[in-house]
Amino acid sequence: MIEQIANGNTNHKAQSRLISFGIGLLMIYALLGVSDVPFHGDESTILYMSNDWFILREQGISALYYRTLPLNALAQELRLVNGTLAPFSYGLMLETAGIAQSALNDAWDWSADWWENQYYGHFPRPEVLFIGRWTSALALCLALSLSFAAGRLLIGAPNAFLATLIVGLAPAVLLNARRAMFEGVALLGAALVWLAAARLVAGKARIGDWTLLGVACGLALAAKHTSLLLIAPVFVALLWYGRACSLRTLSRLALAATITSALFLLLNPSWWSEPLHVPREVLRLRSATLTVQNELFGRPLRLHERLEALIAFPFGAPQYFEDTRYAWREWLADSIRGYERGLQGVTWYAAAPLVYFVLLIGALTLRRERAGALLGIVLLGIGSALLLTNTLMWQRYYLLLTFPLAMLAALGLARAARTVRIFRRA
Repeated sequence: MIEQIANGNTNHKAQSRLISFGIGLLMIYALLGVSDVPFHGDESTILYMSNDWFILREQGISALYYRTLPLNALAQELRLVNGTLAPFSYGLMLETAGIAQSALNDAWDWSADWWENQYYGHFPRPEVLFIGRWTSALALCLALSLSFAAGRLLIGAPNAFLATLIVGLAPAVLLNARRAMFEGVALLGAALVWLAAARLVAGKARIGDWTLLGVACGLALAAKHTSLLLIAPVFVALLWYGRACSLRTLSRLALAATITSALFLLLNPSWWSEPLHVPREVLRLRSATLTVQNELFGRPLRLHERLEALIAFPFGAPQYFEDTRYAWREWLADSIRGYERGLQGVTWYAAAPLVYFVLLIGALTLRRERAGALLGIVLLGIGSALLLTNTLMWQRYYLLLTFPLAMLAALGLARAARTVRIFRRA
């Protein structure tokens, strides 16, 4: 089926049916691994954060406001430095399923081991974990569909299908989005940003498309703050595309930025009480968190390690845990063995030389593609930001690179296939 699509040997309707069938299978595969994916301590913490949904429903929105002396300092810090969409989504789905707030666990204690966390009630109950994971995995399924829609506008349907296939089988994507963490909802937000940007690049850039961009960016930023690494280069790329009408483009980007900010604030009620002070507090808390992470898990990384991570992590084997102080591999041994019986995806980086070769060919074709500037600027922007700011070799931090790299790989594969056909005819 893939060869037929890539070679363009089907008519339009048959091609559409094959692609729809293929993406449907990809979604089913993503859902199949939900119950077997190895546990991560952050699942406990993020499910604990879904308390905010119940607080909002029962006590009103003012109970989530930032306070200098909060009743629960941990809960306030978590809602300030993290996205709100995933916890709210999990809380909504838990309430819909009839699960009470009292069923929620405490946040994971990273200073304690597996058994201590279990003893003190930091593990989520099975039904809570089940609902959280399925909510995240369903968000991934929708993200795959939207990613294909964006890719179809940017690089054509056959190439977009190949890119979606690469993303949907990437172990890093499957592992993190199947878990009850931020990544499923964050990937959905990123896919919305790509779709909005694709409509602006491939279409006539109507006012509605700029509005969609603002909504998409606001949702993505509320899903995970690191979505800014995607949003910023997208704005730069759109400014480049509209340089012939710079004032008009600037005004439309300002509209999109205003909508982004408004929607982000709407979905972050903790900012409402002191909107001028909270951003400084968020920066302070995030800086402190990074300092602690670097002290516990960091080490000076060589330049070649940081460069390799830009490709190795999006396309590499799954990283089941980041905490190297405790025996996570021992604790997760059984679940990892069960998960790796065909549910973990395809480690594309196992064929690293071929991956680099295909990406190089794709990069060389960018100048011929209308979407080339968008892909190039986004890849350069995210890659540079990670090189400059990230000191930890944590796979999750590199997920934003997966879709643009997959589109680059699809272009490279298509170009290689055309070259092979030309040589065969000769």
